[in-house]
Amino acid sequence: MLRRLAILLLAFAAVALLALRAPVASRHTTALGAFGRGPTIVLVHGLGSSAAHWLPVARDLARDHRVMLVELPGHGIAPMPDGLSLDGAAHALDDAIHQEYDGPVVLVGHSVGGLVAVAAALRDPDCVRALVLVETALRPQLDGPACAELVAALDRDYRGTLRENYMSFGRDSAQGAALYAEAATLDPAAMKTWIRLAITTDLSRRVGALKAPLLVVLSSRSWPDGEDWRACADTLGYAAVPGATPVRVERTGHFVMLDRPPLLADVIRRFEHGMAPPAFAALAR
Repeated sequence: MLRRLAILLLAFAAVALLALRAPVASRHTTALGAFGRGPTIVLVHGLGSSAAHWLPVARDLARDHRVMLVELPGHGIAPMPDGLSLDGAAHALDDAIHQEYDGPVVLVGHSVGGLVAVAAALRDPDCVRALVLVETALRPQLDGPACAELVAALDRDYRGTLRENYMSFGRDSAQGAALYAEAATLDPAAMKTWIRLAITTDLSRRVGALKAPLLVVLSSRSWPDGEDWRACADTLGYAAVPGATPVRVERTGHFVMLDRPPLLADVIRRFEHGMAPPAFAALAR
């Protein structure tokens, strides 16, 4: 009898331990957990990417922050909903954050993950005390015919079109090939849905309602050296947020977190601590 009771208690403890370690899934966005101590920072990956791409930055920030990683719908172990929408993805992100943490967070989004982060910050402004967007365009960068051609190209030659686009994201051809290889493992139907959302979403007007301080981190590919920020802000859809803090990071591709993780972590940390915008110029070289 005692032996049977001991076995039952051990089994219960094992199940409880697995439950504690299991990621939290909420409306198709999965919170992979958090580590570190201090103010909470939530890191959101982009399209065809993964939370693992944030790990170099996360490890740095975890020295003095609690860092939370999430997966967007259709990525990793996060399921893809039948009908994906930006507001639905934002609702899922908001739920995932609240299941891990009750207070306001610093929300950081890369590329399309930045669009979801903006929508989440607009949906629940009390949840976000600062917003950081890395290589995120808030308005479509392709016109209607170009969007239609990209969608048609994906239908004609999905892998070839995907490879061409992800190769262009890389710092070099080797990184581009690695990024493509990872994106190619995801379900094509989910990727096509996300791509359509990414190339047609326009938050350039809604973003003016943001309450949280906004940091915009761009590579020199997105914000060419010598271009006035006002011109860049208009192109990328930030004109409605005159108080946004922009920073250009040199010598990177689209995946800034992979190319210069210590610098990006430092920029996020300093922005959170209220560093004056002119001081960022020296950091990004």
